[in-house]
Amino acid sequence: MEVKEVFEIAGAVLASLGGGAAIVFGLSSWLGKVWANRILENEKAEHIKDLEQYKRELSEELEKVKSLNDKALYVSKAQYDNEFRIYTEIWSALHEVIIFSKRLYPFYESRPEDEAKYYRYQQGKYDNFVEKYNSYSMLIDKYAPFYKKEFYDSFKEVRNWCHSLGSKFSIYELEFDTKETKPKDVCMEIYFDIPESLDRIEDELQGKIREYLLGLQLNL
Repeated sequence: MEVKEVFEIAGAVLASLGGGAAIVFGLSSWLGKVWANRILENEKAEHIKDLEQYKRELSEELEKVKSLNDKALYVSKAQYDNEFRIYTEIWSALHEVIIFSKRLYPFYESRPEDEAKYYRYQQGKYDNFVEKYNSYSMLIDKYAPFYKKEFYDSFKEVRNWCHSLGSKFSIYELEFDTKETKPKDVCMEIYFDIPESLDRIEDELQGKIREYLLGLQLNL
């Protein structure tokens, strides 16, 4: 059947229907709208369903991220608190051992005239130094795994200088029966070189530790 014949038959059918054709077209239009609305409602329902699923998944991911951030914050704060406590404890001991080391050879001091009393006075200074030295030495080794190696190296340098000063004091001041006269180069060490080295390291450490702890605070 040719296209022309199809149109002729369709026209004849519509002509036979007369006013009914308008009804047919009206019903067709109404049905079309109904189906279109139904399709839109179904698509809308599917869209809402997908959106709710996406919101649930996003909420779960956000909770995971929040949990990780909370853990990271806890670790950072715990690290800061722990290191701050360690540096505070070591710094107190470091400051004391430096003070008592330099007190072994002060520039000016009033010494007893009696030789025996003077020896006991010197022995007392040395005993105080040894107490502070041992306390400091124990602390820096005790906490060594828990703070920066750079600082540990500097702490050891302080210990070495203090040990050198204490050793010279023991040799030249406490050998009561065989006291030796201090050579000029030793005098330069005990009164100038070692005290200046200790002051320099303490100043440098003070700035570095403060800067390091501030960096930890900014990451909290």
